[in-house]
Amino acid sequence: MPPSAAPGTSSPAAPSASAAPTSSKKASEPLPDAAAILKEASVTTAGLASVRLSLSVTGNIDNMAITALDGDVTKVPDAAAKGYAKIAYRGAPAYVEFVVFGGDLYVSQSPRQWVDYGPAENFYDAAKILSPDTGLADLLTNFVDPEVGGRETVDGVHTVRVTGEVSSAAAKKIVPQLHAAKRTPCTVWIQETGDHHLVRLELASGADNAVQMTFSNWNAPVRVGKPRV
Repeated sequence: MPPSAAPGTSSPAAPSASAAPTSSKKASEPLPDAAAILKEASVTTAGLASVRLSLSVTGNIDNMAITALDGDVTKVPDAAAKGYAKIAYRGAPAYVEFVVFGGDLYVSQSPRQWVDYGPAENFYDAAKILSPDTGLADLLTNFVDPEVGGRETVDGVHTVRVTGEVSSAAAKKIVPQLHAAKRTPCTVWIQETGDHHLVRLELASGADNAVQMTFSNWNAPVRVGKPRV
């Protein structure tokens, strides 16, 4: 079943963002300090128990078998994820339901018929993004020369756009398949007020390719069980 047709999910297409400097704050007001808001977002992200993730790939990234994903991620009681994904299978796209549990990827194309694909990291392990040591929170502390580029509204959330670079090591903890040199261009959209949630992330992979992620439903209840195979 395609992610766009999955009950209770949204399409894993790239999230929308308005180019206009629209926000709950007036455009004339000073923008926040880049380093400060990155730190606040990192603290908030490290404390998350769960989040909804929508992932999409622009261009072509070698060995990135999952090219679109829409699902829920939790780290309570253990790291796990579930949802729908578009995967490359024998040269053609396949739309599947997935579960990451105990580090393994389970895939289903038919109701209640699951296949254990083995270690999720061989495909893409979405469950790892909430790790406080190697996940999104760590990435947000890794920026080099960050700059605030302006205000944007992303999926109804008033955000501040921050651009810069992160080390390839930090970037590959989020997406191991990235083609990255010593540093990787990175852009994040952070909620300007309130808890300063990370709303959107884009990591470059070479000159023309990128991975986009959008986040929502922070700390909403998520339960993931091990599928029967």
